[in-house]
Amino acid sequence: MPQDYLLLAGFTRRTSYSMAKALLGMGESVIISDTVSDPEKKSMISELSNIGSTVDLLGRQSPDILDDYNVRILLPSPGVPLSIPLIREARKRHIPVIGDIELFYSYLPQSRYIGITGTDGKTTTTNLVYEMIRKEQKVFIGGNVGIPVFEHFGKADMTSIMVLELSSFQLETVKSFRPSIAACLNIAQDHLDRYSSMRSYIRAKKNIFSNQQREDIAVLNLDSPYFNYLKKGLKSKLLTFSINNTGADIFSKDSMVYFKGRPFIDRKNIKLKGIHNLENAMAAVLISVSAGAGEQAVMETLGSFSGLEHRLEFVRTFKGVEYYNDSKSTTVNSLEKALLSFESPLVLIAGGRDKGLSFRKIRKLAHKKIKKLVVIGEASEKIKKELYFSDGYCAKDFTTAVEYARDNSDAGDVVILSPGCASFDMFKNYEERGNKFKEIVNSFDE
Repeated sequence: MPQDYLLLAGFTRRTSYSMAKALLGMGESVIISDTVSDPEKKSMISELSNIGSTVDLLGRQSPDILDDYNVRILLPSPGVPLSIPLIREARKRHIPVIGDIELFYSYLPQSRYIGITGTDGKTTTTNLVYEMIRKEQKVFIGGNVGIPVFEHFGKADMTSIMVLELSSFQLETVKSFRPSIAACLNIAQDHLDRYSSMRSYIRAKKNIFSNQQREDIAVLNLDSPYFNYLKKGLKSKLLTFSINNTGADIFSKDSMVYFKGRPFIDRKNIKLKGIHNLENAMAAVLISVSAGAGEQAVMETLGSFSGLEHRLEFVRTFKGVEYYNDSKSTTVNSLEKALLSFESPLVLIAGGRDKGLSFRKIRKLAHKKIKKLVVIGEASEKIKKELYFSDGYCAKDFTTAVEYARDNSDAGDVVILSPGCASFDMFKNYEERGNKFKEIVNSFDE
């Protein structure tokens, strides 16, 4: 009998490494395939080789791998498009193609899973839910939030609750994964550089509900223009949240949030600011209470949770100007929510790698809110054109952009980095971009 392998396509420390480590620990043999071969990836493979049978195919990701090795399962990293020839050939040969979420679930289906997806707000809501539940129950957080689910392999058990942030990329490879509570927070244009249409993007998101049954719970945004499409075909119990529709299970009216038909919490007692964070907070309440969290623990968390790094993060006040780091804003929708979060005149730094999204829909809002537009990266000219900011300043590099924003703001203004684009034209990720922004702003000398 020829030896069989599990083939990992795409190799990063964030996802593939921990999965490979767990598989090797169980006696599996793994093949590591990636289009890039660099010292960091080589070093990780060297570490894995000390655990078990590891085949290094860095620099090679062609379909003929399947001729040379007996591959039992192909495990693509979320960032690897399912359209690459290797994956298409695997499917032709009826080799299962699944991701880390589906694989983890196959080993521990008895755990309770909470899955949270949406175009924006996933990370904040996932962390909120985790904080609300962990006061009283055994819970782990993982997925697209930045903690690989396999980091919890061997620690989680059938008594655990797994709170997972799930991207559309991760949901593409779901087969049997069944969250007892699943939420789609919102839908807006995103990743149109990877998906052929909005319909295919939404279909991937909707996959979070595909295996739910009558006893499970689905949480949806009643204000979403895609609400009816997402609701169609649901087998689980539906719970809804809304900014202003009093027919939702939880909604906001005037200064109060109402839950189960009664006043629940005054908005001024929710520490997170911004209309989008109010939506995130309401979704988190529905999810957490449904998971068994006590209402007192939920309200305490809402009163203390101040948000996450790179998400409308206050940096400092310099000469009367407030600076905010919203580097996690990688979509037009998240940029729109950032603009809506401030009443002060805004000096906006936007741009980066274009994801095929249109900025035209926020043109009117942009002219109402933005005092000065500073654009960076590959999408600079597109953003200026689509927002009709002919006087927008195209910065030659990131430092110049931040310094220009400083020099063209006045006391009472807000300077905000909210790119609305991916970071990969200038940075490794949005974290590096946000950290660079904070480093520059904090270096300003009074």
